[in-house]
Amino acid sequence: MSKPILYGPTYSTYTRSMRMVLAEKGVDYDLVHVDMIGGAHHQPDWKLRHPFERVPAFEHHVFTIYDTNAIAHYIDGALPGRRIAHPNISRRTRDEQIVEVVNSYGYKRIMLDLVLRYFFADKATGPDTAAIAAAAPAAEQVLAAIQDLMLGSDPYLVGRDVSFSDLHLAPIVAYFAGFQEGTRAMARLPQLSRWWLAMQQRPSLAATAPQT
Repeated sequence: MSKPILYGPTYSTYTRSMRMVLAEKGVDYDLVHVDMIGGAHHQPDWKLRHPFERVPAFEHHVFTIYDTNAIAHYIDGALPGRRIAHPNISRRTRDEQIVEVVNSYGYKRIMLDLVLRYFFADKATGPDTAAIAAAAPAAEQVLAAIQDLMLGSDPYLVGRDVSFSDLHLAPIVAYFAGFQEGTRAMARLPQLSRWWLAMQQRPSLAATAPQT
């Protein structure tokens, strides 16, 4: 069987989420870098893979997919390894709900409005600290809402093993926790902090660290 192909840069949180899904399944794959900093996602050949000029994209045999929710569920259903989707309908639904919270609110508030202001700060003036401070409460509010959706005392978001929501959220928290706003927010969210400690023990997180 030919190896699946994942297209995207390692620094992308969404690419990392799909790499973690593949790692949790134990699936070997090829990773093809997409130079988003150089504008590769705006080129005509990439728009054939992803008409909205984002990452990642995925290919298996002649079947091509874009958008992480679709990719993750395809990997889980079509490729070998343990099933990531929770077998219980209530927990599976909660898992999907948290994924939607991450995609609809978390990425913008945490990554676009805060983390990337550090990464792409003006070299002469430094990061826009006022804009970052203004963004911090909204970023924390998303994480607080996710903590409220956690079920019981399980180590992961919806159970005793990782699900899709864990793998969508972890790459974002990995960036956010590296800044003081993230450290402060996590300190005020004890259940989510315990989740983050558990996630840091997953080989899939270590194996997919962004390449520098």
